[in-house]
Amino acid sequence: MPLPTNAKRALLLVAWTLALPALAVAVLALGGEERLGQAVEPFLARLGLARGVFWLGLAGVLAALGAALGGAAWLKRLARQEDQILDSCRRMALGEPGPPEVDLAAGGELARIGLAIQIMREALLEQQSHYQRFFDAAHDMFISISPAGGRVLDANPAFLARLGLGREQVLGRKVGDFVRLDTDWAQAMAKPGQLISGHLHTPKGVLLTEISLSLETGPGGQPWFLGAIVRDVTERERLAGELLRKTRALEMALEEIRSVEKLKDEFLTTLSHELKTPLVSLKGFLQLLLRGAASPEESQAHLEVCWRNLLKLEQQINNLLDLARLSQSKEHFRLAPVDLVKLLGTECENLRPTAEESNVSLSVDETPLEGAVVLGNAEKLIQLLDNLIVNAIKYNKKGGQVHLSVERGDGRVTLAVRDSGVGIAREHMASIFNKFYRADITGTGRLEGLGIGLALVQEIVKLHGGDIAVQSELGKGTTFTVTLETIS
Repeated sequence: MPLPTNAKRALLLVAWTLALPALAVAVLALGGEERLGQAVEPFLARLGLARGVFWLGLAGVLAALGAALGGAAWLKRLARQEDQILDSCRRMALGEPGPPEVDLAAGGELARIGLAIQIMREALLEQQSHYQRFFDAAHDMFISISPAGGRVLDANPAFLARLGLGREQVLGRKVGDFVRLDTDWAQAMAKPGQLISGHLHTPKGVLLTEISLSLETGPGGQPWFLGAIVRDVTERERLAGELLRKTRALEMALEEIRSVEKLKDEFLTTLSHELKTPLVSLKGFLQLLLRGAASPEESQAHLEVCWRNLLKLEQQINNLLDLARLSQSKEHFRLAPVDLVKLLGTECENLRPTAEESNVSLSVDETPLEGAVVLGNAEKLIQLLDNLIVNAIKYNKKGGQVHLSVERGDGRVTLAVRDSGVGIAREHMASIFNKFYRADITGTGRLEGLGIGLALVQEIVKLHGGDIAVQSELGKGTTFTVTLETIS
């Protein structure tokens, strides 16, 4: 069975230690003893030493010298092997390739340690290979940062691709040159493990990012490097914002649907009341006429009341039908030149009896105006004027005024209906043109009408490609203005 290498080295040292005394014995055996004894005899006499003691001491000195020389050579060999192992460990720590410099084939006192280091190095290289493949293939951006200076030590291809820069343009530079945090980098590196928001400036624009920092430490606990995962959350934030906007829009739509449902229920209740009231009146007066219980004069008055109620029913039904047709654009209306000044004067005279019944004065601007001709539907424009003027009379004060005017300029004509009535509160101004919307304008707590008059007016204005506006002040009155394009 062969001896281990270390045992061979120990035997070699023993042989070297005994070599010098053996050499001295050989010299003496060849006759050197007599001559050397004669030379040192006076010296031994002064010291009082016997010749045998001298030879024994000389052999000891030579043995010690041989041991010292052999030990020095061995220590030098050990030191050289230690330097090789330490250098290999240093290069492994830095991730440098290449095999260890310890000559394992030649053996050596530290060869087993070198073999263990080589095995460890191969395992580390395999782990590094797995890590590098993951590092290079990751979609997220990875960077390693020096804790002291905050400089980039390494960056994966995803990070470099987003920046549009090469590795040599990134490594060694401060990480803050590329990634801006919502907080300070020094504070973030002092407390790793947090998820921090920031942004990354790229050639394609600014990316919103989330950065996660982790501190890697050495064997002694000293900071080694900071690992940063930089995730692009731009698309996620955009989708989250869009989802939030759509959620709010859906909530508003739902609220509007609820509001429409409420208005619909209120409208149906109001419609049944508005239709039932004139029908009850008609039924009562017609029963009197059928029985013949009224005189001829009373019968004539009853017939006039029935006629007015029939006209009211007809107007309400026509308004509902017109609003439905105009809102859904199911019908195309014939348009022709219409003189607004003449139309306004005619409607003023037609509605003057209604104004006088309510003790309201109705006037029209009599200034002659030429060129106030629009392309429109006369029937619908009459309906528009009737609704505006009747509302101005209905919500006016006793002894109040309603004034109508037409102005022309810049290819447009403006029709104004001004009243000195109760006015409209600011909170109702944005809703008065909504279908079926009714408000307590008079302050009595009563909600009058079906809430379709102004909605119908707005639809007629849209039909003619015009605009409608309203100005009002509580207690002082309201002004509706309709602007339409004139025809040359």
